[in-house]
Amino acid sequence: MTPRPRVFLPAVLSGLLLWAAFFPLDLGPVGFVALVPWLTLVRAPVSARRRYLAAYLGGLTFFGVALNWLPVAHPMMYLSWAFLALMCPCYWALGLWLIRRLDRLRVPLAVSVPAVWVALEYTRAHFPTGFPFMGHVGMYQLIGFGWYFLGYTQHAFLPLIQVADLGGVYAVSAVVGAVNGLAADWLTRSATVRSWLGWEGPTKTPPPIPLPRGGRGDQTIGFVPPPPAGEGDRGWGPVFSTSALAVLFAAALTYGFLRLDHPGFRAGPRVAALQGSVPQAEKNLRGESRTLGETYVALHAQALGQTPRPDLVVWPETCCPVDWYDVAPGTDPNELPNDFRAGLIHADKQFVKRDWDTPVLFGLNGMVWEGGRRWRYNSALLIGLNGEYGGRYDKMHLVPFGEYVPLRETFPWMRTFTPYEGDYSCRPGEAWTRFAVRAADGRAFTFGCLICYEDSDPYLARQYVARDPVDFLVNISNDGWFDGTEEHEQHLAVCRFRAVEARRSVVRAVNMGISAVIDPDGRVVALPGPTWAGSKKVEAVVSAEVPVDDRGSLYAAWGDWLPAAGWVLILVGLVFGRRGRAA
Repeated sequence: MTPRPRVFLPAVLSGLLLWAAFFPLDLGPVGFVALVPWLTLVRAPVSARRRYLAAYLGGLTFFGVALNWLPVAHPMMYLSWAFLALMCPCYWALGLWLIRRLDRLRVPLAVSVPAVWVALEYTRAHFPTGFPFMGHVGMYQLIGFGWYFLGYTQHAFLPLIQVADLGGVYAVSAVVGAVNGLAADWLTRSATVRSWLGWEGPTKTPPPIPLPRGGRGDQTIGFVPPPPAGEGDRGWGPVFSTSALAVLFAAALTYGFLRLDHPGFRAGPRVAALQGSVPQAEKNLRGESRTLGETYVALHAQALGQTPRPDLVVWPETCCPVDWYDVAPGTDPNELPNDFRAGLIHADKQFVKRDWDTPVLFGLNGMVWEGGRRWRYNSALLIGLNGEYGGRYDKMHLVPFGEYVPLRETFPWMRTFTPYEGDYSCRPGEAWTRFAVRAADGRAFTFGCLICYEDSDPYLARQYVARDPVDFLVNISNDGWFDGTEEHEQHLAVCRFRAVEARRSVVRAVNMGISAVIDPDGRVVALPGPTWAGSKKVEAVVSAEVPVDDRGSLYAAWGDWLPAAGWVLILVGLVFGRRGRAA
């Protein structure tokens, strides 16, 4: 009796290998082969049920383990963990289905894997309503899960990640995906590997079992894809793919070394990023907590005591215990409720009527009266010298259940899944604010702000340099929710790509860490501690002159052309595949 082919063990193995490529292990080189066991499912002679169940199980293994830090934030986050761990593997199953369709057309795995993987990474980062084109039909709201892209495994491989200024992190994902696909192509042609997997030999492939009229190829139990193990293509397919990929990889590295070989960056303003280590439970008390205010006031004083003195002090997200109050233009002052009037007076006293001798970017709640009602924003507020109002940026990409309740008007019971009591929902911002700051010698600079996980959205960061480019970026975040887990390192690794994509330094001020200064090449040039791990849960001021880059970025100008190309290839393959079956 012939043993059943192995499908579940390779799928689970891929999930574990891919997890090892991210933090906490951070074994980046493993990312180049992590998907290889899972990709054997493309040509495994098994039923569709086993194939796609195994594909899903591989994704479930990866996301279930990789996202284990989510419930640390709050017991209700177990639901978020379960939802993402169950939903994200659907992309793996869909990806396998698409790769198989292209494989039938003899598209090499070195091409089909990166095309499909990149296309689905982009989809996952924007699904369901975060696609920019949805703005034309009035259904646009930034949403999606843009973490754990294949390219992020290579954050420390500086020569390779320089291609991110051509195609974003998706370009790095494509290179890593292509290597995985090529390795899988060669591996599945090995008689030894095929024997271990429990497949038939290359010349003993059983014919597909006929299906009832109208059946689909993936419902057969036979070996459906193109001729395996060198039949038909006589082995030239993988040889050509290997040569082409070697040229592509060499070109990517050459480009990377050329981009890294440049004159030194211009010195920008000196920025001091504050990092406290306030636990989330304490931070939630805000104005009632002495710890939050005292911690950041003390850090602020420490920053101002440095020599040379900073040109800008940056507070992390919502770490200012005082809210900013404002009214929309054209608002009738008589319609303001008394408590909002009191808030305006208090905010004016705390921010405007203060003798600030250094500009400060505060992370706080912005309360705005507009249209006869009160709106809450997650905001970054710049207060200049002597209390001069320098503008406000309101976070656009809000976190579901963390900053708003989806469909709360239709389904009020959805509020039970949130970590807060009462109505805390924020309104998304609509403008990419350009802040202005001057160095001690009078030179003027501009910067844009990304709040919290907005630095995981490539679309947002590149808007700051696509038109009217800023000189650098600031990311303010509160990672105190995750209490020293690997989330802190992974968040910093993600942010490195925004610096390369936009060719702009990123200054990070993060409660509990990891605060940093990242230069436009993706190097982390300043940390609060000696290492990434040693920079978590410590109080510090990260102070440095911001490196300023004058280079442009193709990715900033062209946007997400690479995922679009992937979807074009997929759609063309589906159309030709259907025509081929019809013929």
